[in-house]
Amino acid sequence: MFFEILIGALVLFVVVDLASRLYYGRKGMELLDRMPPFRVEPTEPQKQATPFEATTKDGLTLRGSIYHPEGEEPRGLVVFCPETIASHWSAVRYCQGLIDAGYIVVSFDFRNQGESDRLEKYDSLHWVTEYEVDDLKTVLGWVRDQAAFSDLPIGVFGVSRGGSVALMAASSLNDITFIAADSSYTNDLLIAHYIHRWVRLIVPGWIVNMRGSMWHIYITLKAAFWAQQFRKGCRYLNSSDPFTKVRGKRVLLIAGMNDSYVPTTISQRIQNMLGTQCDDLWLVPRAAHNGARSRDPEQYDQRLTSFFEQMVESPTPAVETVASPKEPLVRSQSLISN
Repeated sequence: MFFEILIGALVLFVVVDLASRLYYGRKGMELLDRMPPFRVEPTEPQKQATPFEATTKDGLTLRGSIYHPEGEEPRGLVVFCPETIASHWSAVRYCQGLIDAGYIVVSFDFRNQGESDRLEKYDSLHWVTEYEVDDLKTVLGWVRDQAAFSDLPIGVFGVSRGGSVALMAASSLNDITFIAADSSYTNDLLIAHYIHRWVRLIVPGWIVNMRGSMWHIYITLKAAFWAQQFRKGCRYLNSSDPFTKVRGKRVLLIAGMNDSYVPTTISQRIQNMLGTQCDDLWLVPRAAHNGARSRDPEQYDQRLTSFFEQMVESPTPAVETVASPKEPLVRSQSLISN
């Protein structure tokens, strides 16, 4: 009789646990499916820009624009990856300092964004997928094929999701050594932040307060997020530690200290993953998400041009060395804790 009661209790526990995971996992996905209310100022088409097109391996046409410096030979080339819901025309809002300093800027729209082709059944959000990484690699391949750019060192710069894509894509390309990312994140770190901030809107407080519950909630939401990609028609890049094995890169990270979407702790965690490859994390006082240049345009342009100046001085890819993890500039606690 005792064993029957015990087995029944265990079965009941498993059923309740699975049911609760399904219920709260679905509620959590409803939250993660919502695009944050990013404030993106529209940018008018630029007459000085030269349009271009590149074709992905699955047949989509990516469209963008090329900005040439006036009256001088280009010093280098930077591929710009725009933020979510922005367009390739936004390059002038972030890259004007680079253009004025003598760099060619190649900006493009990811698939399902701006003027580029749309992939049916793919719901593009602020999460990084294999599609955005493939799109950046397509544009980089197009740049390499242009005879006019053949002697120029190439770097990558992105904002928000564009910055995250720049880090993800360039980390696997040996010839792309210099990467700048403004307000970037990884899917895994952003999910952890969302859970930490919004969990009480999804899960009752008495469950949240239970010892060890946050890890169960995190695992449940991660599993739901993984399953969601089949409905979205994509593959999310969900590695919890994507950069510690990256070698031979130089990275500039920029983060606004008043960023309510991507807190500075995420930038600090990314810096820690990159180790000695990222000595420069600029935390901008009073800057919101993607707002560092609006807050301090002169310093923004100076830091960006100084960073890519190193690329011009050392145009060949750096020798790969083992990067040792380093402590972030400001020590922060784990984003998932009880």
